[in-house]
Amino acid sequence: MRSLLFATFLAGGYVSNAAASPQSTSQPVLLSSEQIQQDIEHFIEYVRLGYAYRDDKPTDFATFDQCIRHQSVELKTKLQLSGRLNHCLEHWFDHHADVTPRPKDYYLPMPTATGLWAQWRNGQATITAVPFAESAYQQGFRAGMQILRIDGTAVEQAIEQANVSGFDTAKSWTLNRLLTGKRKQRLSLEVRWLGKTEIKLLDIEAVVKDVIAEKPLLTQKRIGTVGYIRPENSLGNNALINAFDEAMDQLKDTQAMILDLRHTPSGGNTEVARGIMSRFIKAPQPYQIHELVSIEREFGVKRAWQEFVYPRGDFQYDKPLIVLCNKWTGSMGEGLTIGLHGMKRATVIGTQMSQLLGAIYGETLPHSQLNYMLPREKLYHIDGTPREAFVPDIVIEQRQYNQKQDATLQAALDWLNKPQPD
Repeated sequence: MRSLLFATFLAGGYVSNAAASPQSTSQPVLLSSEQIQQDIEHFIEYVRLGYAYRDDKPTDFATFDQCIRHQSVELKTKLQLSGRLNHCLEHWFDHHADVTPRPKDYYLPMPTATGLWAQWRNGQATITAVPFAESAYQQGFRAGMQILRIDGTAVEQAIEQANVSGFDTAKSWTLNRLLTGKRKQRLSLEVRWLGKTEIKLLDIEAVVKDVIAEKPLLTQKRIGTVGYIRPENSLGNNALINAFDEAMDQLKDTQAMILDLRHTPSGGNTEVARGIMSRFIKAPQPYQIHELVSIEREFGVKRAWQEFVYPRGDFQYDKPLIVLCNKWTGSMGEGLTIGLHGMKRATVIGTQMSQLLGAIYGETLPHSQLNYMLPREKLYHIDGTPREAFVPDIVIEQRQYNQKQDATLQAALDWLNKPQPD
């Protein structure tokens, strides 16, 4: 259940020309028609049986099947097949479903490469989240801006043209796919903000460079008597466990802790998540419910289970804990958030998270060797709430706050400064 940042970008072909290997300029390896068709059959069958959320979407499976098979005899190469599979996966409008490597002219992965988040509601496209002080913020984008045009096309028309599924429920998803964009792209966005209309450029390359820039495993500091730890999109790196232990040791005398999970768009693995949660509990506790849907589909027998966390380390931190989350809290970051919340160990402050569906399983197609990752397990808060439906205890709407400061972090500090009930 891994979704590592660098693997995601490299598998997607995100390599500069200067760094490209000699093989990258060679002719693409051709696949036979029989090999293409066998890989297609393998993929369709996996989605039919294994995709956990297939029955939760309005998509007709036959339409998806037809999309993949349409003129498939014309497909000759690995990347052509990848482009077709990724395109047809958009029928499910699920940004936790992916085939890699993807063609160079295909959209970048969401939310890892997403610079800002928007929503389509009541006939309008509105930016709802911009990470404070990061690339899109520095480029002048703010929550609350209304998007009127994308690259000169009226935003509703742009969404309709890009909406593979055709469903109204997919419009916000499609809008964010357009805003995530493609490598080395600059999107021209006509926006209305504070009574004025202007054209702003969203530099996708700058967003991506910021995401893949080398960073430490985590950031830690003291804010008065409060400890602060922020994993830097490293929840898939097992080395974070020791780094987190070291940070905890240095901050163990603080009066409260803030765990900032707003920089975890690429997910991670359960070893790291449980390693972190284990420092905040004194007895074994369940933190998440799993449901393997394919078993019930195939045999008519439901399979679901609770996953537990066990105490670990030299000490357990038992003082107040705040978890910060936003639209860039993805996959395992979401599991970590609902886990600490479900164990009644943390107050959660922020916005809804990435809402990535389920736990992904990675498989490889036999001939093309394309890697595909699809949600195979449904995941739930320990109270039975679907992970993607979780809402923080204190919801922060960015556009309602002074955007010259980190409103979410400030809300956490304000909450900690209030007298708490016994």
